[in-house]
Amino acid sequence: MKWNEAMSKLVKLSGLVADEKLEKTGLFGVLHFFKDGYVYGSNGFFEFELFYGGDLEGVVSAAKFFDVVRVLDPKITYDVFVENGYFVISGVGVEVKMNMIQVDGPVNRVVPLLSAEEKVGKEVEIDWKEEILKVLKREGEIVSSGSSSVEYRVICFDREGVFATDRVRIACYFVPFIVGGDKVLLSVSGVKQLVEVAEEEGVVGAWVIGGRLYVKFDGEFYVSVLGYDMNYPELGGVLLRYKEKVKRFVVDVVVADEISKIVKILDPSDVVYLVVEDGWLELKVSSLKGFEWKKKLQQVSVEGSYVVGVLARDLDGVVDEVVELGLSDEVIYCRSVEGVEYVVAVIS
Repeated sequence: MKWNEAMSKLVKLSGLVADEKLEKTGLFGVLHFFKDGYVYGSNGFFEFELFYGGDLEGVVSAAKFFDVVRVLDPKITYDVFVENGYFVISGVGVEVKMNMIQVDGPVNRVVPLLSAEEKVGKEVEIDWKEEILKVLKREGEIVSSGSSSVEYRVICFDREGVFATDRVRIACYFVPFIVGGDKVLLSVSGVKQLVEVAEEEGVVGAWVIGGRLYVKFDGEFYVSVLGYDMNYPELGGVLLRYKEKVKRFVVDVVVADEISKIVKILDPSDVVYLVVEDGWLELKVSSLKGFEWKKKLQQVSVEGSYVVGVLARDLDGVVDEVVELGLSDEVIYCRSVEGVEYVVAVIS
């Protein structure tokens, strides 16, 4: 077959599932080419199936495919074929051969599964706006933090919205993203890779089947994200209870940017003090890196005095583009410009 647009798309996709440690399984970290014109890849958390239009049959390393093919000259026309146990890409003055991988056992392909579901009509609605992609990235940052425990490295989607936690911080977006399905807990790693795809592709449909999210994109292109079945806290209710107790005020975008910049240069273990006194919001830091920082930031309409401390690592990413802050003896509350709401546990 001739190199085509789908094969070019496969270069990026192979990078998303590449994992040399898992190649020997024959299931993860490899690309399965099928004679019906589809190619399948998975890393265990994220899987895809793409119509490439050929009749090749074989399995190659996704890592090797990604490393080799991305340096080929896109101006040259290539032939792609399988020969003598090699996956071959051949063009004018160049030929690339990759060893095929022997695989035992079948692959649970996406296309046959979704073909059956499309006939039944068990579809869910999702609204892929640019702002929701930013929301998913923000929630992913919370879940992926170093303090996250393994069981919480998921993003929760339910009828109320999208939720995430690392047990020190809670992030809630009170707008349903998946409409028509029950609660689904998705791997944060898989969601991150789904977002990378969704930024460039047009969504055709979506399904929640067996705790996994399946998405169909334009051009006979399918993606799925691993889900989990476990008890997960009702984060929305927890955040709202804390929100009722905090004294909230609007934050100027310049002030939020200044707080964010300071947090990013601190040692992760530094304590950042947010102080409200005499109608002013102040920032105070005595850093392990050998400097002190104290500055009045803006006037606020909050009565009384507050001094709350929080670790720099717990504020990092949370205060970016904040439009509202709130303080109490237990938590700091933040609301981002996209509408993501956070509570962060204070330490003093």
